[in-house]
Amino acid sequence: MTFLTNLDDKTLKDGAVPTFALSQRGRAGMQLLGAVQKYSSGVLRPIAAENFAADKRGKALSAEHEAAAPGESARDRINAAREVCESDNVYRLERFIQRWVAEENFNRGIPAIEERREKFEAFNAAQGDTELLGTLDLSAQVALPKYYDRVEWHLEPGGWDGYDLYGALFAYGVGPYVFSHGGYAAVGVGDDITKQRANTIRQFPKESYGRIYEPGCGGVSTLKAVNSVFPEAELHGSDLSPLLLKNGQKMASRFGFPVHLKLADAAHDTGEADESYDGVITYALHHELPPKANREMFRELFRIMKPGADIVISDPPPFRAVSMFHAVILDWDTEHREEPFFSAVLHDSLDAMLEEAGFTNVESYAIGQDQYPWVTRAVKPATLAAEAA
Repeated sequence: MTFLTNLDDKTLKDGAVPTFALSQRGRAGMQLLGAVQKYSSGVLRPIAAENFAADKRGKALSAEHEAAAPGESARDRINAAREVCESDNVYRLERFIQRWVAEENFNRGIPAIEERREKFEAFNAAQGDTELLGTLDLSAQVALPKYYDRVEWHLEPGGWDGYDLYGALFAYGVGPYVFSHGGYAAVGVGDDITKQRANTIRQFPKESYGRIYEPGCGGVSTLKAVNSVFPEAELHGSDLSPLLLKNGQKMASRFGFPVHLKLADAAHDTGEADESYDGVITYALHHELPPKANREMFRELFRIMKPGADIVISDPPPFRAVSMFHAVILDWDTEHREEPFFSAVLHDSLDAMLEEAGFTNVESYAIGQDQYPWVTRAVKPATLAAEAA
């Protein structure tokens, strides 16, 4: 569930990007945040990791974490490792900067967008409904799940729908000046999240797909990546945020590809027909749902997928797949970046959830640094009867 964050793309239609930019003051504020975050994750964090590795208790916890049958639970190991980390001033400074940047993205970013509000509103209004491609269905009466309501994801004031120009904030502020450096949450230092999305889509095993569905599609960043790899595919998506869906259709139209978007709670009812999709993609979604909702969503996705269809998932790596120090870094997001289910999902197993829902050929692996993106993919059996035999 994300906004588009990279508009430096040659596939954008002519005139699809504003000719104006943030003010010098606005740009400078965001550039400062990007530079500080890059220093924090690229310089301070490696020093903190070395300090942890040199600590006697840190060394013992790392050995236990990597053992085939650890004595302590993963939760207990992470708690103990966090105590070691927090005794190190470098670690504490690095975490302080991460939190400060995460808050300042909005404290500085929203005023920077407000300086240009009139221009952004005029630019959006100039794109008439007749220019929009695909469809947008917001007619369903969807009750927000309790786990979703009132959460200010990633410290966004008011949540996904809390500010009408969040699309502009991410596309023209946070995306190009802060996120472009990587080094936040599970994203490695220097990593380009746009390229990561395209690399994830290439994990689909077939050469072409007819219809592909994405639950929690947000601002269609991932569906855009799908379109770049499978331009022949018909793209469908759903989300709980009307604002994200509206922005998503506009942005897809500016890139020149149609999407069919629908307001829906995909963990409960997608509103899609049985066995109607050849592929499903999810990106950075499951750590934002409690494990129970994830299990329900996989059962619903299994229902709408055709026999033999593929599902590809990218989410932060499970704690079992990363170093002891990196597990502490990821666990930190739960309490400090408004990610209430981050740790619960990373302790659980998406592989097991998929198998419980009926999927087969489940496998998971990393395709980037620090085990991110972490890809999990599986297949709906071609014939359920044959699979049972």
